Amino acid sequence: MQIKTRYAVRRSTLLRTVATTLLLTLAACSQLRDAKRPIPDKNAPRAQLSIGYSLLYQEADGIPKLKWIFMFKEKPEEMGRLTNDLVSYYQQLADTMRRLSKQYPAMRIDVAAMSEIEGDERKAIGEDMAKDFAPLIGKTGTEFEREALLMFYNSLNEQRHLTGVMVGRETDPALRKFLETTKAQLEARYAKVGALLSRHYFVQ
Repeated sequence: MQIKTRYAVRRSTLLRTVATTLLLTLAACSQLRDAKRPIPDKNAPRAQLSIGYSLLYQEADGIPKLKWIFMFKEKPEEMGRLTNDLVSYYQQLADTMRRLSKQYPAMRIDVAAMSEIEGDERKAIGEDMAKDFAPLIGKTGTEFEREALLMFYNSLNEQRHLTGVMVGRETDPALRKFLETTKAQLEARYAKVGALLSRHYFVQ
């Protein structure tokens, strides 16, 4: 009886921890808004790029935390390989951006990238998704798999367009090369997620 009670407590604590991590990850825009410095002149070309880099970094740094969600959800092998690749890729991207931001002062990843209302919107979305993805008590099976893949699919779509816009504005050759490479990587993964969705989760 004592063993079962301890297990129940550990499981309850784990669920709260994972759900909270997901919520904080998906609501990272509001955290970034509160914790980072505003840009004096947001219309300046470099300021606009700083907003773009901060948006990209915030998502790249947050998405790897979702690995704990996928660890506790049963899923097909093909989806598991793809989500593992995505989590690893975003971790690598966040690490690269931290390194480059120290090497190139023109790359800022620490600015307030959203208005207050936009941050609150993302927070509300994060709260809904935290409920849907929570281990054991959230969605499971095909419904979970489809929603998780669509989350990645939509994020990749936004990010590939973001980097595409930034490439045209970046004047530093090294940073432009980084954006071009990142855009190609995002495009490739966007295509992979889309192909998996089409094969197994969309009606043909």
